[in-house]
Amino acid sequence: MELKNGFKLFWARALDWHGTSSRREFWWGVLGNSLIMLVLLALLVISLTCFTPQINTFSIIMIVLFALFCIVELLPSITLIIRRMHDIGRSGFFIFVLFIPVIGYIWYIYLVTRRGVPDKFVK
Repeated sequence: MELKNGFKLFWARALDWHGTSSRREFWWGVLGNSLIMLVLLALLVISLTCFTPQINTFSIIMIVLFALFCIVELLPSITLIIRRMHDIGRSGFFIFVLFIPVIGYIWYIYLVTRRGVPDKFVK
């Protein structure tokens, strides 16, 4: 799988709450979204700092685009994490470890990097 296919799969399975996602599918989806977010964020910072001291039309457009992308990609990201949890034999409710300060993020990274467990899908 390559970046383009992983990103397409991320959006194709945007509303798929059941099933599993391999580590490869998970990380290609995360990488594709991260690259788009970085480009939008860079354009936003450039629009706010380089043109004029006041907010201009381009700045407003970039703020709206960045906010829209963040909102639109939230649900597919949640479903991807839930499918990844299913792949390692955990319930989708393990997404809530992200709400635990500091330790939760470390635990989350540990969970999403684990190898999938065959036939241990938890519904």
